[in-house]
This record gives sequence, C-alpha cells and structure tokens, in this order.
Amino acid sequence: MSLMKLICVLMCLCFSFSYAIADPTNPKKIKVVIDAGHGGKDGGAQLNSILEKQIVADVSLQLKALCSDKNIEIILLRTEDEFISLQDRVSRIKTLSPDLVISLHANYSQDRDRNGVEVFVADNNFTVRSSYFGTKILESFKQKDFQTATLQSANFYLLKNVDCPAVTIELGFLSNAEDMKYLNSEFGQKFLAKQIVSSLN
Repeated sequence: MSLMKLICVLMCLCFSFSYAIADPTNPKKIKVVIDAGHGGKDGGAQLNSILEKQIVADVSLQLKALCSDKNIEIILLRTEDEFISLQDRVSRIKTLSPDLVISLHANYSQDRDRNGVEVFVADNNFTVRSSYFGTKILESFKQKDFQTATLQSANFYLLKNVDCPAVTIELGFLSNAEDMKYLNSEFGQKFLAKQIVSSLN
C-alpha cells in the first residue's frame, strides 16, 4: 500500500490509534522516547561552529521540560554529548518498550532556499500508526504557518528496526537563514519543541 493511501486510511481510523495521547479520559500512561540524533564524535550537519548534535540535544531537553501531561512519560535517549551507534540506539529503545519514538535531526542543503520541517516514517508493520503521529506533528507546525513538507517514507535504520511507531523529524535546515533563527536560538528551539509536544496532547 502506498504512503498516500495509508494516510487516507489513518485519517479514517485516527481515533483508534490515538491512545492516551489524544484521549485525556484514557488513564494509560504512555512512553515517548526522544532520540536526539548524532552525538560525541558524530556532530551531524554543521554550519561554521553550529552543530546538529547540539541543536537536537537542546530541543529534546526543551521538549521534556514542556511536556506537562502526566499521562505522557518523556524519556531522553541521549542526555549527554555521547556517541551512540544506531544499533545501540535500537537496542536501548527496545529495552524501554515505548509507545512512540521521535528521532530529532536537523537538515542541510546546498540549496540555501530550501527550508522547513520534514517528517519521515518507515514502511513496516507500524507504518499506519507512525503516519498518524507524523501527520499530527506536521499539522501542529502548519497551524503556526511554519513551512512543512508532506509526510515522507524513508528506509532509515532506526525507523525500520524499532518495535513500535516511530518518526524522524528534520527540524529545519542549517543552510537556510530563516530556519537558523529557530534552530540556533533558545526561543526558536522552545517553539520547535512546543509544536511537537502539542501534537502529543
């Protein structure tokens, strides 16, 4: 089934897959693992001295601080500037048995005009549920008139190997001046985190 068809299906079944995230009457506490990409010797994308690994780590901290819903447990996979291999990330996530994984990254392009948030899901047994959450995240940014791309399918190692719904969010482009206003400022990072948190409520 194509990704577009899956999106149509999930729109019809959205209430079935919302769990406690979208249902405040549901007492079930859910676990959301936030995977801040890169770390340690792996700096990720870079613009001058600005590193992707630090940006996503800062946003993950903001995200945990902003989530006040007692039914949502936010777990940060990386709390320090350490290198964690993709295999180890998947192993740690499986040990935690979360209901959702959000992997945070920042983009870079030779096209300096390219900007905005991008969200990816894998084509696997969790595609419909992952797409539901991915769509909610994109909608939360659209409501603030933030530039977004359509939900995309990707064969990323982490997305296809975890045993739960998972999305990768590219928070913006380090190569774009407008996106950098958000990526490299406390105000902007808080805004990015707040939109993700709002999609979980």
